Amino acid sequence: MRRVILFSVFMCITLASGYAQGKVFAFFEYDIREGMKASFINGYAKDLEWQQSQGDDWCWAGWFVLNGDRRGRFIDATPDHTWKDFDNWKIDASENSRHNRIHWLPYVENPSGSYREVMERYSSYAKKWYRSKYLQVYYMRMHSGEVAGSNQFLSDLKPLLEDKLQGRPFVWMKTVSGGDPDTYLLFVGLNKLEDLQLCSELFREYSSGKENQGKRAVKEIISELWGYSDKLSLFPGRK
Repeated sequence: MRRVILFSVFMCITLASGYAQGKVFAFFEYDIREGMKASFINGYAKDLEWQQSQGDDWCWAGWFVLNGDRRGRFIDATPDHTWKDFDNWKIDASENSRHNRIHWLPYVENPSGSYREVMERYSSYAKKWYRSKYLQVYYMRMHSGEVAGSNQFLSDLKPLLEDKLQGRPFVWMKTVSGGDPDTYLLFVGLNKLEDLQLCSELFREYSSGKENQGKRAVKEIISELWGYSDKLSLFPGRK
């Protein structure tokens, strides 16, 4: 699909960080042109059908941003890869691009994308967490160069999140290519909007505690809510 440009950038990525060699996500984002959402949804769904007919064995999850400054933006991702996978996608790149142009590219603008690694040590990773009805997403911007402080922050925060979120999955990711490397993302899987109350003042207990290197590493926190779209997702051979 929309991933061909990013795949060509892959060879420029360093693999030194190695947070989770089996849990790398490629994300792709678009704004939908005004008045064209229905056309986009129908075209994108047709494109998924075409991919499936070509034997695509990758999974794809799709979401719409439901609030915040980016409300209405469409995001999709292919999850749980090794880095090597991105050199071996079985779909023909030129045919993929041609079908993109036929099915849905005319209805979008402002494309972007990124590769992100799961930071599994600091996460509560559940199978199919990205298929939760909602994802509360936090963009955690750290002060540049504060690697030790950032790691302490994530380590200290994990037991607090486990307690506060009452068993809901939460996953940390770090951007490797296509974004700010000092911004970490926290995804919290929720099944109903009522669960958002668990995210209220999610970081307050940590912020109000004793001053330390981890707390000083955090520069800014922004959140938004994503809504999962089953119609715009593809999970070959899975229910």
